[in-house]
Amino acid sequence: MTLARIRALFSIQLAETRRDFGAVFLSLVFPLFFVLLLSGSVLLSPDFTVEFGVVNGDTNAESRAFADALASQNVALRTLGADEAASGLDSGELSAVVTFPDGWRPGGAEPLRLDSGETFSGFAQTAVDAARARVGLADDGSIDARVVTQARNAEFNFIYPGMLALALVQLGLFMTATPILKARDRGTLRYLLLTPLTKTEMVFSQIAFRLAVAVVQISILLGVGSFIVDLTLLQWVQTAGLALMGVVMLIAVGYALSGLASSTESGMALIMIANFTLMFGGNIFWDPEGSTVLMAIAHVLPVSYLADAFRQVITHTDGLWPLWVDLVAIVGWTAAILMLATRTFSFDMRSGDTTQRA
Repeated sequence: MTLARIRALFSIQLAETRRDFGAVFLSLVFPLFFVLLLSGSVLLSPDFTVEFGVVNGDTNAESRAFADALASQNVALRTLGADEAASGLDSGELSAVVTFPDGWRPGGAEPLRLDSGETFSGFAQTAVDAARARVGLADDGSIDARVVTQARNAEFNFIYPGMLALALVQLGLFMTATPILKARDRGTLRYLLLTPLTKTEMVFSQIAFRLAVAVVQISILLGVGSFIVDLTLLQWVQTAGLALMGVVMLIAVGYALSGLASSTESGMALIMIANFTLMFGGNIFWDPEGSTVLMAIAHVLPVSYLADAFRQVITHTDGLWPLWVDLVAIVGWTAAILMLATRTFSFDMRSGDTTQRA
């Protein structure tokens, strides 16, 4: 294996990619455009919805009266459990949480607790002070007010990691399967084997090129997303490791799909079906936990585990599965798809025709 041949193949693939507007748009421009759109919506149009969570707000008449007085301050109230309220506050879905201790009474031993995000801490304190004056509660330290750090946008925190996974999906389909499918149809791969080039050099150059594209993809998307989500150096490293695992898995998907096709038309149909299925069923745009059908689909799609792992590493939130399950699933899917790809891949359409091989 010579480095000069690999560099030459790398340059050829780069030139082909520049000429393929569809692949560039779907793999690089579309995910970046989507992340820029989400980032702009967060930075330029922040969410001014004021919604408070109330914990133990109906345990007695005094707590109910205080909650009613708080609602009169044009605040939307949601009665929640302690864990659900804390999760809603952390994610940014709630502006503040008011917690009544068990058996709370105005002027009692335990103070009322107010947890609010930085954005609405002043408003939350004002609303609670107004409710306290309305029920006649003295200003004597009877309210324990705390400010917590919130996620800036709950929707962004869910979709943004999914877009990283989607970018790698597009890379595996439109920058791997489609070019290989066209090369098989033209006979380019077969002609390359007549040169001194070895199979190892050819495969290595193709994988190296796509890994380089993945590095560019993930670096740009993480750079843009870091304006919204604070990322530490450790998170960058962890995300890079996940991206490396994901790109190997999805490149294998591209090889497997291109090998299964017996014609360019059937291959493009397979690619579009795979893209639609992975995009809308792979835990990217919406949380499947609310639907039994979507959850079942997510379990059998490899990209679901990649998106879930990205989400846990980047936002430090709980995923659909533990992180170790995501990693094991990615490795397992990669091994299974690689095995399929080695059995189905061929260098031209004739040798790829499964009917003729049989």
